[in-house]
Amino acid sequence: MSCLFDSEKRINIKIVVLCNGGLPHEKYGIFTDEIGNKIYFNGSMNMTANAILGNLETVECTCSWKGNDSKDKVLNFESHFQRVWNGNCDGVRIYEAKQFCSEVLTTYPHQDPEQLLRKEEDFLKSLRKEKNTNVANSPHFPIKYKDGALPYQEDAYNAWIENNRMGIFAMATGTGKTVTSLNCALHEFREDGFYHLLILVPTLDLVEQWNGELQNFNFKKVIGVSSLNNSWRRELVELSQRVKRGRIVNFAIISTYDSFVNKDFQQLLPSFSDNLILIADEAHNIGGSLVKKCFKSLKVKRRIALSATPERIYDDEEAEGIGIFFNDKHPYTYSFPMSRAIKEDRLCRYYYYPKIAYLNAEEMELYSYYTKKLVTLWDEQKKCFSNKKEAEIIMMNRKRIIHKCDDKLRVYSEILNEIGEEKLKYTFVYSPQGRYAKIGEDTVGLSEEEDISFIQKLLDETKRIYPMKHCNTFTSKDNKETRSTLLKSFGDGTLDILLAMKCLDEGVDIPRAEVGIFTASTGNPREFIQRRGRLLRKHDEKKYSYIYDIIVIPDTISRELSFSSMESNLVRSELKRVAYFATLAQNCYANGGAYEILNDIAHHFGIIWSDLIENIEQ
Repeated sequence: MSCLFDSEKRINIKIVVLCNGGLPHEKYGIFTDEIGNKIYFNGSMNMTANAILGNLETVECTCSWKGNDSKDKVLNFESHFQRVWNGNCDGVRIYEAKQFCSEVLTTYPHQDPEQLLRKEEDFLKSLRKEKNTNVANSPHFPIKYKDGALPYQEDAYNAWIENNRMGIFAMATGTGKTVTSLNCALHEFREDGFYHLLILVPTLDLVEQWNGELQNFNFKKVIGVSSLNNSWRRELVELSQRVKRGRIVNFAIISTYDSFVNKDFQQLLPSFSDNLILIADEAHNIGGSLVKKCFKSLKVKRRIALSATPERIYDDEEAEGIGIFFNDKHPYTYSFPMSRAIKEDRLCRYYYYPKIAYLNAEEMELYSYYTKKLVTLWDEQKKCFSNKKEAEIIMMNRKRIIHKCDDKLRVYSEILNEIGEEKLKYTFVYSPQGRYAKIGEDTVGLSEEEDISFIQKLLDETKRIYPMKHCNTFTSKDNKETRSTLLKSFGDGTLDILLAMKCLDEGVDIPRAEVGIFTASTGNPREFIQRRGRLLRKHDEKKYSYIYDIIVIPDTISRELSFSSMESNLVRSELKRVAYFATLAQNCYANGGAYEILNDIAHHFGIIWSDLIENIEQ
């Protein structure tokens, strides 16, 4: 029974019934004075002679004005009471007292208590059945998809079942990884009668995006664990208490990988990890040492990893570790490559235009300096570096020279002119990270805040050529509201060009994006797969997408700077990216296509074009 004083100083009473047949046995209350001070009390005493006269009973009181911890505790229980009172607490039904008593007297006027108890149990069973079959109140496939789950999404679920409810879904960006994984969760809900979900994502934007998808599936009880929700600790403590009391509760927790490794989260997680379904989005982010450490202690039997990265041709220790945890390896539990997605018209067809930029004399000198340092670490016989960690630092510094190559601005201007003012709309521009390195300087680990200068150069150049075009930058310095406004303006066409660094790599879904200009060379397959995927999402008003890619390859052809297999391997990494983009493009082998432009460069470094693409699984 719950009681509440109303504004007219009357006691309102409601009857609380647990859907699982248990007994509501909480004994607490909250008093509030005229200035908002609150006292919360909680005690075990029953209003019986034995309890009052014979038992040893206690009552605990907490005052809201005694500090933040006390205030939080009072507000937490007040929030809990309001959810129960309003019928928003999972597993609870609320009845008005008069209605409840009248119904009992009318329906069961002459039956003894034992008969009433049996009828109550039958009633509760029917409630549980109704809860699982009532589309309006229980999870269901989103109504916006009139035909329900697609055949390949059902195939993914069946393959996951066959792999003992573990596995990696290697699906191209834009093919519906989120919906596919939630369809698995929906099937499991229909078997279990409840849902316990833990969803891990790399970015705050994805926390919001997944929350929206969960609502579409009618998974209502969602807790966000990130900097966007300051009360997540309190919400998880309450969830933990309810689970410990044996309540049948539904919940979905969405956490960033950064918050997942938080000590408070890790302490609470074991208390509600039984029966969890783990969905790890952009699963390559599991590679961080802290995340991997937490995964090792995670006792979750049902696991799904989502990734668009074809790890087969980029095998590394991280990929192997992910495969072990999810009991999977190539060709993976379920794969939906980009080639199939384009062929089946689930993704947009595209044209690809690689453009060459050259290092100037000063850049080439610095590039040569780092290259010669790399040569001293290169083991020609083993075809690897003798000191991998030192070589990685040098390569990252050298990569920043490529990133900030001055000639990129010239090529960027040519691309803008080639596209033309009229067609330069719904355009993403990816800017490189990093800044110019000085000889001997270790520039590893610079934050995005130190990168703004180059993206500003690109913005200034865009405004110089097309002063009437609406363009803006999209960086991590922008707050949530600003970024949301920018994306909305881009989506509705009031903002023509959006320039970004890594912020648009994962999770941003803007189907209207049509033109992409990549000024940031990257040997990381995950990054360019994500970027291409941003552009290939279908839209009614978009027939093709157009990708312009600025390639910086050192001019070793005209200089005496060929460094045997080491340099060949490093150039191969850059050309592999180009080959990956090119093979599915409409114009790969056309006049001026990627093959024609870069075949000579590949030949100079002893690289055969067909070798670059033969193992690519898109």
